[in-house]
Amino acid sequence: MRLFISINCNTETRDNLLSIQEKIKSQSTKGNFTRPENLHLTLVFLGETKEENIPVISTVIKNAIQYYDKSFYLIFSKVRNFKHFNKELWWIGVDSSVPFLSILNDIRRNITNGLSNKNIVFDNKQFKPHITLGREIKHDIPIVIRDEKISFPVKRISLMKSERIEGILKYTEIFGYDLFIE
Repeated sequence: MRLFISINCNTETRDNLLSIQEKIKSQSTKGNFTRPENLHLTLVFLGETKEENIPVISTVIKNAIQYYDKSFYLIFSKVRNFKHFNKELWWIGVDSSVPFLSILNDIRRNITNGLSNKNIVFDNKQFKPHITLGREIKHDIPIVIRDEKISFPVKRISLMKSERIEGILKYTEIFGYDLFIE
């Protein structure tokens, strides 16, 4: 099964992201836009993983965050894209001046260290926290999007399964662990 570890968006964050996504759509001629229920920040991409590893991965997540005593917020503000051939991927990234970014980086490091210690394979690319808004975006004239600040509460870390069901990409939480919330 195809797995990843993420922080999922709450309704308010999702609505704000969809507003930005709509601005990109309105200036596009074509694109594959992230479905609202699939908007998330990926902490670690695991890829194809044996089902028998789920309990180990779940324990790694729990151990990685059990000492964080409260939820925190990230601020997303940088709407950007990168080109791949003649198409673009659009995303929004974390404002690097946010003090809680170091906590997010610590949590990710704790998770990846735990996975490594348990010999669980994962994609170890450099971590650049972002939320993908759309892929394979095409347009006739340059898309102009102003940066907007979006507050993103971090309250729960989730182990997610990714699968295509009747041609639609669906993400399902198979394990979640809440940060202690005051």
